[in-house]
Amino acid sequence: LHRQPMAREDKEAQEDELLALASIYSEDEFKRSETAPGGEICVCLDLPPNFSVAIKGDCASNEYMGSFESIVSFLPPIILNFELPPGYPSTDPPAFTLSCKWLSPSQLALLCQRLDDLWEEYAGGVVLFAWMQFLKEGTLEYLKINSPYEIQVCEFGSQCIKNNSGISDSCSATGPAEAVIWDKRVIQDVESVTTLIDCILDFDEAQQKKCFDSKSYMCNICFLEKLGSECTHFKDCQHVYCNACLKDYYTVQIQDGQVQALNCPEPKCSSVATPAQFLFSRHIETSLNNLISLT
Repeated sequence: LHRQPMAREDKEAQEDELLALASIYSEDEFKRSETAPGGEICVCLDLPPNFSVAIKGDCASNEYMGSFESIVSFLPPIILNFELPPGYPSTDPPAFTLSCKWLSPSQLALLCQRLDDLWEEYAGGVVLFAWMQFLKEGTLEYLKINSPYEIQVCEFGSQCIKNNSGISDSCSATGPAEAVIWDKRVIQDVESVTTLIDCILDFDEAQQKKCFDSKSYMCNICFLEKLGSECTHFKDCQHVYCNACLKDYYTVQIQDGQVQALNCPEPKCSSVATPAQFLFSRHIETSLNNLISLT
């Protein structure tokens, strides 16, 4: 498409805004496009403690007949892809699409409408930071999402049906309205409910590990502060040990023939970890696996 000439003020405002976003947010949160004035914004919501998500195969239009429920600390991000037109921010809003694996098309359409409202409120000013702030801090409240939260699987896989008035009918609506006008800016990329479940669990596990690796913990053996990336966390008992101490501990246990499993070193603690959790040298990991297979 032919792009209209850009006013100097708009060009400067766009460049300043994109530079500001790049300086405030990490590359995981904001990626600037190399080919056009725009980019991708990934927003991970701050979930309340013990947030529960569930999927139930109780919708007639959905083939999933199982049941899923899990406590999660993180959910896959809301992704906002945008491009800044020549008239932004003086006259034209950013062009954008909005996607999220665990929100329904109706819910995403409501968020799109809210972003439109924010653009109107800012009336000629830059708006991307306000959009990011709303998505991060206001999404749960705006859509009335609380724990336990049941994901509306009946809308996945192009299951939404538009009625004659252009309104999307859903099996179970969530949020400020029960039916919303279908929005072409909404992208739903979930192939199946099984894929969605795997995505939720994998993302939550990866983010929890990322948080653990970046923080410091006191090893319960050497009593030194170590980064989580150098430690092992026994999830059942919450004990943390540095990998160096665990390697020495299990080496002694192997030599004494006392290893029955990868038990937590804390006396009388029954928590067990798997060999995959440790960064042992190859011969120690092999010895542990051989001993465990013989028990």
